[in-house]
Amino acid sequence: MLNLRQLEILRAVVQYRTTVGAAERLGMSQPSVSNTIRHIETVLGFPLFERVSNRLVPTEEALILLEEAEPLFLLRDAVNQRAADLRRGRIGRIRIASTAELSEAVLPGVIADYAGAYPKVQISLETRPLDGVLQVVENGLADVAFVIAAYERQALDYETLVELRAVCLCPADDPLARLEAVTPRDLIGRQMVGPQVSNRIGLMIADSFRASGHVYSPAIETRFMNAAARVVREGCGVTLIDELSAHTVLRPGLVVRAYEPALSFELTAATSRAKTTSRQTRRLITAFAEKVRAQIAEVRAEARRDPS
Repeated sequence: MLNLRQLEILRAVVQYRTTVGAAERLGMSQPSVSNTIRHIETVLGFPLFERVSNRLVPTEEALILLEEAEPLFLLRDAVNQRAADLRRGRIGRIRIASTAELSEAVLPGVIADYAGAYPKVQISLETRPLDGVLQVVENGLADVAFVIAAYERQALDYETLVELRAVCLCPADDPLARLEAVTPRDLIGRQMVGPQVSNRIGLMIADSFRASGHVYSPAIETRFMNAAARVVREGCGVTLIDELSAHTVLRPGLVVRAYEPALSFELTAATSRAKTTSRQTRRLITAFAEKVRAQIAEVRAEARRDPS
């Protein structure tokens, strides 16, 4: 019913809120943009914009339509980028997707080292929530995803790289800092910052609390564990997160304590079952695994040396 060019024009008008701005962005005339929008509305049978103070405000229907079309733009961009790579004589390309915890803690160093060793390989990194990260690999828009606590998807293969322990991050002057291990009971009544119960890691923590006869109910909920760690670093509350995220923000005045009962999160690399993983991608997965294992070994050695 609609072609990609028409959707692109619609997206530009939504972005710039005027047909003039959209026309300048697309290198078209303003009348052509206006005519295209009117044609789309006629074909669809409903309005896409409301005019408010000389601005075009998209209707809910227009926003829903663009949301559904977004994978088409991503696929087009991927094809165009691949053509540009071939034109420039680049050897290859690796498209990485990751949750925020790993984009902050490990991947920057891995990507920097890999780019230094293989300068003709183009690398892209996209950070998304867990569902989105797995989806882009499943759709072929990313070559590999690095995730924590993934769930089974039939179209994906998973390779466990390391298991991350759950730990408590708290101020050094907090009573929890005097404990060798923090339990759910110790956290009851405390101002907790942590993963929201609606995501997989939050559910795992909630199950751990429930098994101990308590309810996990963080006062401040975050989607990502590194965000929870940063809130605590700013002086607000305590958190229960993975050891990698905790040590990424560690500074004087903060300590990490073990959590009991033991709880761990698998850090995995996800690839598509529908295609063979390229040598470049496989090489990067190996580099990532080596880097994260070395960091975890360092983190645990440091914890054993902690005099407090």
